[in-house]
Amino acid sequence: MSAKIITIAIEKGGSGKTVTASNLAYLMGDEGKKVLCVDTDPQGNLTFALSGGNSITSGIYHGKALYDLFDGFRYTHTRDYIVETEYENVDMIPASSQTPRINKRLQDLYEDAQQFKDGDPKKLSSMGDFLLYFLNQVRDDYDYIIIDTQPTRDSQILSNAIAAADYVLIPMQCDAFSEDSAFRTYSICSKLSKDPASRLKGIGVVLTMVDKGAATRETREECKSELGSALFEAEIPMALAVKSSVRKCVPVCYSARTQPVGRSYAALYEELKERLDKLEEN
Repeated sequence: MSAKIITIAIEKGGSGKTVTASNLAYLMGDEGKKVLCVDTDPQGNLTFALSGGNSITSGIYHGKALYDLFDGFRYTHTRDYIVETEYENVDMIPASSQTPRINKRLQDLYEDAQQFKDGDPKKLSSMGDFLLYFLNQVRDDYDYIIIDTQPTRDSQILSNAIAAADYVLIPMQCDAFSEDSAFRTYSICSKLSKDPASRLKGIGVVLTMVDKGAATRETREECKSELGSALFEAEIPMALAVKSSVRKCVPVCYSARTQPVGRSYAALYEELKERLDKLEEN
């Protein structure tokens, strides 16, 4: 077993990255799959969701979060920074208040990596390879690894998250601003996937917060025209149940399993599995 690594990314905030990450993780775990979530967002929302409401400012993960794993690159082991979550079969590497410091540390860490001999896995070829190096230590322990990212286009942590991915999932709020952002993220990932040195095998866009208005229909048609088969058929509707689930720190596909939004996340997961299986076949 070697985990499929799924990075959830878009440069615009408020598009549903963390809600998508947490609900997919729940559905995977509920199916009996072993899942590792990695919270690379300095806001720590995924950590909050998966821990039952522990804020990154609480200090509960002080010394044992993502920053600490990176900071001790020479001697840290990934398993020592993995914690259990409130979800069955789902573990995580949490964020902490120190997460923003990773970007500043990477240059020094990369210089450290160059001190190792050729052939040593610690001798990394770029600053974008650190997260994959850490995840490779535990990939055989999981079926899926989900990486939640921050809303930006210019971050070394984000570059690490995309470089580590087998698949990038782009959640796009169904409006013009998010559409522009999603297209940029898709273009960046598409170019990367064509690089022979890249591990990235697939990219998909899922529409979130979808309503029945005319503007939504126009946006959907534009996405179909621009993205083709990269656009998921599954869509996540606008629903008050999402806000309620976030407040309660439970996945909406659990708290509102029979409602349209809960069924939509289940449909998204099924479609994602099909896409990942096709990539394996190719």
